[in-house]
Amino acid sequence: MIRVLLAAGIASAVLMGPATGGQVVCKDRNEIIEILARKFGETQRSFGLQNNKCILELYTSPSGTWTALVTLPNGRSCVVGAGEALTVLPPPPVGDPA
Repeated sequence: MIRVLLAAGIASAVLMGPATGGQVVCKDRNEIIEILARKFGETQRSFGLQNNKCILELYTSPSGTWTALVTLPNGRSCVVGAGEALTVLPPPPVGDPA
């Protein structure tokens, strides 16, 4: 329980930063995903587990818009950043360089 409260506190501190202009947008994860798909055509492109058991997720659209979410262990998600002109880099070459 303490870990969940600590994770929520850390997420709240991060979410109050400049990426969201000080305005935290948190909702049930499924509700946010539906809004991202309907309004922006965004789908999940990547995710990673953070040390605090939260998941950082990146949603993007073909037009280049993007939204970053932090999903808490309780299923609530918060928008931590959003923008446009997303550029996806190609993966690095595999194997020994010639």
